[in-house]
Parts: sequence; structure tokens; C-alpha cells
Amino acid sequence: MKLRGILYYSAWHGHTASDETRIGRRLAHACIDALRSVEPVFAAADPARIENAPRGKPRCPGGPDFSIAHSAPLIACAAVTRGDVGLDVECDDAVERLTFATICDADELVLARAIGARRFWMAKEAALKAGGGTIEEIGSVRVHAGGASFRGVRYHARDVDIDGRWAACLMTSEPDVPFEVCRL
Repeated sequence: MKLRGILYYSAWHGHTASDETRIGRRLAHACIDALRSVEPVFAAADPARIENAPRGKPRCPGGPDFSIAHSAPLIACAAVTRGDVGLDVECDDAVERLTFATICDADELVLARAIGARRFWMAKEAALKAGGGTIEEIGSVRVHAGGASFRGVRYHARDVDIDGRWAACLMTSEPDVPFEVCRL
């Protein structure tokens, strides 16, 4: 079976915002190169080719879709050979202090209570990232069992345990994408 998705992560205490950017880009390059080895149609990872929209999702023209997430001490990047991907990680308990009223509507409340604030928030943010949205659009993401919808696209959720310590959520536009998870 060909590799369809990959998630590389790095854990480092005391990193700064510029470190997060640098490490995130390094992880993105590693993901692109790993997927290129099984899908030679992708262009090689080149730091100059990664485009950063002012507040949007970074892209690599000719490369696979990828998503970067960070929550101290974790920085991670996921990429897929086909479709879109969004990734969110939450390492601290700050998201646990969010009230359900701030992260979901009445239709989502039962699910939010069942899976908890952290998992629900990660699902919302991962779908938002998959669709290339900004945080102001978080209210437009609808989370449901098994995934979410944003901008008319259905995303498929996959909860990931990173290194036995950190929770992450992947959202992909393609169903059942197998992921390899590696520390870099």
C-alpha cells in the first residue's frame, strides 16, 4: 500500500515564535519529500517554493497539501498525497477552559459534551485548517460524528495520539487516509 499521509512532529521546550516557524517549515519539507518518494509527480521540497498567505494556510505549488500545528512543546506537520488535510494539536489544558457555548451551537452540543472540549475544539480547528480558513470563520465549521463540514466540503476525522502524550486531530477531504506518524 502506498503511503497516503504522513505526520512528522518535533517536541522542544522553550521555543519561540520564530523557532515554531522554522521548525514547522522543516517538518513541512520532510513531509513533502516523504510523499514525493511514493508520488514522484510532486515537486521537491524547496524552501523558496512554500507560499505563506498573510493569515492563511501555507502551500507548496506542485506539492502535496499540508498543515502545520503547534502547541508548546509540540510542533507537527501532516501532509497527504491526495485531497486536503488539516491538523490541530492541543498540549496544554487552556482549551479545557473554553465553555461549550463558545465553541459549539445547540446542534453540536450533545457531541461536544460526549467527546469533550479539547477533542471538539481540535476537530473544529483541523477542519478550518483543511479548508484554508481563518479563525474568524471557526463558527462556520460544523462538527459531526466522524468529521466536520466547512465551506460545503465534508472532512473525515482521525484522532491521533502523538508519542503517548499529546492528542491531535487530523481532518482529510478523502476518507480513510492511512497516516504514518514519526518523530523528526
